[in-house]
Amino acid sequence: MSSVLTDGQELLVSLGLAFLGVYFAVQLVRGAVGFLRYRRLAPTALATWPTPRPARLPLLKALGASGAVLAVVLGWQRKPIHHVIGFALMAVYFLVLVPLARKIRLGVYRGGVWAHRGFLPWGEVARIAFIDGPPIVLLLKPRHGSASYKLPVPGGEYGAVRKLLEEKAREGVLNLDPAILGI
Repeated sequence: MSSVLTDGQELLVSLGLAFLGVYFAVQLVRGAVGFLRYRRLAPTALATWPTPRPARLPLLKALGASGAVLAVVLGWQRKPIHHVIGFALMAVYFLVLVPLARKIRLGVYRGGVWAHRGFLPWGEVARIAFIDGPPIVLLLKPRHGSASYKLPVPGGEYGAVRKLLEEKAREGVLNLDPAILGI
């Protein structure tokens, strides 16, 4: 039985699936390292709360299940190993790493802040600002890099977070850059 795809198309699909495998392998390593870092930092929590549930969690689980099914089918059909591994790694990412990441508690720790992008040590915080509104968000501008870290703060934790930030500034642990034009 001949293939539906031309040789060029098969090569393109094969390269795409190899890239998929590499991409998810890197994401799994980054996620595992991040979770291990969190486990080390968890005992130093000062004010934390659960990570908000992703709006598209059912879709993420469906992607993981689809990847698992495709990995099994491709393995059963004896397709190239990188095809199988690409979908298997995608399945592990969505079915294992996404739920594991939800166990990370956002908030203030002795050594810094755990926000949506990960952990930002106090020494790396250049500027902070609260954005009022539902929800209240603490923006943290790192000294190096351009993207801010965002920490959604539940209303009940707002006062405690402000107090902790003030304490860290008084202790000299949090040294903010001077404001530019009042910002």
